[in-house]
Amino acid sequence: MKHTHLAILLLAGTLNAAAQTPIGGTVVYTMTTTYNFEPTGNDEWDAYARTLPTEGKFEKVLYFTAEASLYDVSSLEKEATSGLQEKTEFFASYGKPPKPALKSLYIDYQEESKVSLQEFMTREFLVESPLDNKGWKLDPTRKKIGEYVCMKATMTLKGDTVTAWFAPEIPVPAGPAEYYGLPGVVLAVERLGETVLLATSIDLSPPPAELLVKPENGKKTSPEAFDRIVEEKVEEFKKNGSGKSDYYRK
Repeated sequence: MKHTHLAILLLAGTLNAAAQTPIGGTVVYTMTTTYNFEPTGNDEWDAYARTLPTEGKFEKVLYFTAEASLYDVSSLEKEATSGLQEKTEFFASYGKPPKPALKSLYIDYQEESKVSLQEFMTREFLVESPLDNKGWKLDPTRKKIGEYVCMKATMTLKGDTVTAWFAPEIPVPAGPAEYYGLPGVVLAVERLGETVLLATSIDLSPPPAELLVKPENGKKTSPEAFDRIVEEKVEEFKKNGSGKSDYYRK
């Protein structure tokens, strides 16, 4: 009950501040991905996989105003492609069912709606849906990230406990990927005890309008329809056994 009351007070303060003062900015994050290489039964492949990195680091960016936000890959990542990174990702995913990759997420806070651009088996989908309640639980614990004193919040996502650190000084409920909906921009995310997203640059200058735009390229679909597509292709993958699918050739 105490946490709920605190959340209401913080959210009220967020909305008041956002209404009184135009706000916007750009946050650059380092995203850390851990690779798990499972034995393939091919000695040569398995030996090579053991020489590959077990961790990858990527730059992600969040543009935001009081009205909307866009989480996207950074321009640096779009321009720089590592051959070693591509090989690492290929070996890490070898023999595993295909899964979607989030390319960007646009949120309209006034309309309470979102559009995520998902890449799945070489195709892009625009998944449109209302904003959902993330069920965050606030914690009085605080820590400093950069120049900002952040508050702690936790939620359960896909069976894992996720911790987010948000900055009430930046009163916008934005954050990287699906980690949004708190009374302050999320600057760090921890999952399974490890930091998976950490803000490395925070600029509170309003982002250029041409950068904060809703994604439009991709097949429009609902979350339910997209989930069915993923489920069908995963089942197809399992039946084929080889990881090949006619879907790639369509």
